[in-house]
Amino acid sequence: MLKKILNLEGVQFINKSDQKTIKGGIPECWVYALQAGCILIPPGETCPLNTSSGICDTSRLCC
Repeated sequence: MLKKILNLEGVQFINKSDQKTIKGGIPECWVYALQAGCILIPPGETCPLNTSSGICDTSRLCC
């Protein structure tokens, strides 16, 4: 339920490409972006209205 409320349902999947990029944990840029109010979406999804992707060199963060 909490994942639904936070719009994080389905984002736990990390593909092989992401695993290569994220060696050593979640990138610091992602942490700051999430703290600033950006949302993490599942791979292949599109950003919600009034947000756009491209921050932190990924299409999975929408701000």
